[in-house]
Amino acid sequence: MNRPGAQRPGDVPLEHRYTGADPIDWCGADVYPMYTEALPTGTTALRLRALSVMPPADVSGLGLGLTVTDGHVNLGGRTLGGVDIWSDALAAGIDITVTAEAPEALFTLTPVWVAGAGPQQSWTGNYGMVVDLLPDGASTLWCSTGPGTPDFNELVVELTRADADPAPTDQLPRVGAQPLVRAEPPLYAKPTARVQPVVAAEPTAQPYAEQNVGRALHDLGSAMFARGEHDSARVLWAQAAEAGNSAAAYDLGLLALHVGDIGAARTWWQAAAHEDPRAAACLAELPQRT
Repeated sequence: MNRPGAQRPGDVPLEHRYTGADPIDWCGADVYPMYTEALPTGTTALRLRALSVMPPADVSGLGLGLTVTDGHVNLGGRTLGGVDIWSDALAAGIDITVTAEAPEALFTLTPVWVAGAGPQQSWTGNYGMVVDLLPDGASTLWCSTGPGTPDFNELVVELTRADADPAPTDQLPRVGAQPLVRAEPPLYAKPTARVQPVVAAEPTAQPYAEQNVGRALHDLGSAMFARGEHDSARVLWAQAAEAGNSAAAYDLGLLALHVGDIGAARTWWQAAAHEDPRAAACLAELPQRT
């Protein structure tokens, strides 16, 4: 692996350098905010096994967050949008099945961690992944958590996959795998800072792969919002909107409106109105609200 070096003085944290799911260059290595892979039709078995776990001193727990877009995770007889898999389960190796519900289904993995006695975190600081794609089809994920300088040896995980029959409904979840619960963003949510939208003069067709990435970013942002990680959610929604996801632009318009920023709400909804009737309806009502 091409190992990234330590953070140089004055460097911007990695979270502020990502502009979507594409990698950034870090000391000669391609660093991704998340690992994304399309799912074939049916059910796929994923095996995740930690090759190395070396958390920094201020991190009391680390693992990977698994999320499925246009599909679900099968775990303990339940169907879930995602799970967090912690290092104790990864060290022993854990088998999870995921099911595609649409042709464009995909799954994503990203680092999650707990700093000290604080809450669970993700999508902040110097988090990221370096991905090695091996000839046998397996992948090695070198993961850095957010605190401190980037260190992609903190968690190294081997990922393999294969077609599988659906998991038995009486299978119990392995220790260390916890459901990731989603919710719609509440209307009263208030962002702490504003991200300005980028709006094209005319709507343009988005490439198929970019649409999938935008949908994944929007879903991940919604999951972060449900956890109370509002800043991370807003950043992910902004990236999703820039990738052409109209639902993300609609949600950002709601956030702007509920803090009284009518101009930003109008701009976000104008970006979404050609695809999202909710945004078009909100635009029509805006003059009555000003």
